[in-house]
Amino acid sequence: MISTETVFVLGAGASEPYGLPLGSRLRLDVLQNFMDTTGHAVHLYNTTEFVPKQTLEFVEAFRYSGFLSVDAFLERRPEFMDIGKAMMGIELLLRESAILLWQEERNWLTCLYQSMIGSSLEEFAENKVSFVTFNYDRSVEHFLFTSLRNAFGRPNDETKSVLQNTPIIHLHGRLGHLPWQGGEVPYGSAKIDVQTMRILRNEIKVVHEDITDGRDKDFARAKDLISSATRVYVLGFGFGGRNVERLGMGDVKSADYQGTARGLTPKEASQCRTMCSERINLHASMDSLDFLRHVAMLN
Repeated sequence: MISTETVFVLGAGASEPYGLPLGSRLRLDVLQNFMDTTGHAVHLYNTTEFVPKQTLEFVEAFRYSGFLSVDAFLERRPEFMDIGKAMMGIELLLRESAILLWQEERNWLTCLYQSMIGSSLEEFAENKVSFVTFNYDRSVEHFLFTSLRNAFGRPNDETKSVLQNTPIIHLHGRLGHLPWQGGEVPYGSAKIDVQTMRILRNEIKVVHEDITDGRDKDFARAKDLISSATRVYVLGFGFGGRNVERLGMGDVKSADYQGTARGLTPKEASQCRTMCSERINLHASMDSLDFLRHVAMLN
């Protein structure tokens, strides 16, 4: 059990081990999979009002925009916002993989779960753990709910009731709520119908959009959790300036404020520390699993 107030701040790198793409990979997926009227583009045309001409206009402009992420492009070209969200939603939903969530290799969720699970389902609610995620995928909640349900063989409603004591805050929306949450979009659903597409387009939010669409409350709650936590662990986060500012990551007072910075150069890691007022300790050589095994305190 983890009895010390601990907040995990999750970026795209935390979902990458489970088949979800980083921003640059998502860019390539969108460019490759919507070039014609076959493949993933079929989902778009079967469930929305968009036509091939609009898709090709988006792909052409995005390809030669010089941006490595869909979000950065949409910030400058808001006229593409709706079709961009639809494309991202299709790519990410099809990338959610239940099989990869329970893989034996490089699985930080399994590692963390071993420190949180007790001898009964009810004991899980005693963990002082929260998750603040910038990701659209539902990997954390799907993993925890499914693992607990199978570990103890209890009904969905009882498992859900216990898991509700573990905050999982999606700061930029999600790919819909899961069925056990009262939603209609199963994890990794290969069936993308009109209703699913409506949910994806409505619930996905990009970084620069006005957070008074409801996300202001999510950011406020996340900031409160972080400010009162004894430990703040940042996994796979790219330290985008606007997100850092909105979440108050430069004002964290926790004595145990650490995170991963895998793939960053020393200069880039230094810039990230500066954004966090030099309070965070970054580990450039570690992925999320290495960090949990060698650095994080999980008690």
